[in-house]
Amino acid sequence: MTYQRGFTLIEALVALAILAFGLMGIAAMQLNALNSATRGYQHSVATLAAVDAQERLWETLLTLPPADDCKDISLSSVRSSWQTHWGRNSPSNPLRSADLALQPISDRDCDYKITVKLDDAEADDEGYGNVNYTVRLPTR
Repeated sequence: MTYQRGFTLIEALVALAILAFGLMGIAAMQLNALNSATRGYQHSVATLAAVDAQERLWETLLTLPPADDCKDISLSSVRSSWQTHWGRNSPSNPLRSADLALQPISDRDCDYKITVKLDDAEADDEGYGNVNYTVRLPTR
């Protein structure tokens, strides 16, 4: 009676196929983790940009004559200065395609909704795409 030693070619191919599928799964997880980290970073910078828009609103309010209130703020000039700063077309700028929307909240005085749109697409199911920020400016 002869004894067989080692693996057959079929066993080795099956083992390599299983290993290949496992490595493809690890690569997919790595890509997903990289995508999530990039989105998280972009979302953090967009939150910072929304706070910057709030500070620009506040600064514009302080430059108005004392008789004017926050309803006299020129939202287009605030948006323009924000876009000049955050819309630089540089590869290192995570907000190079972002847009800013400033809307007064009609039922409250001096409340504004600041929306930083991260890209042209709508917000997806995970909540990425837009950063919404609500701010209340002081009345004078």
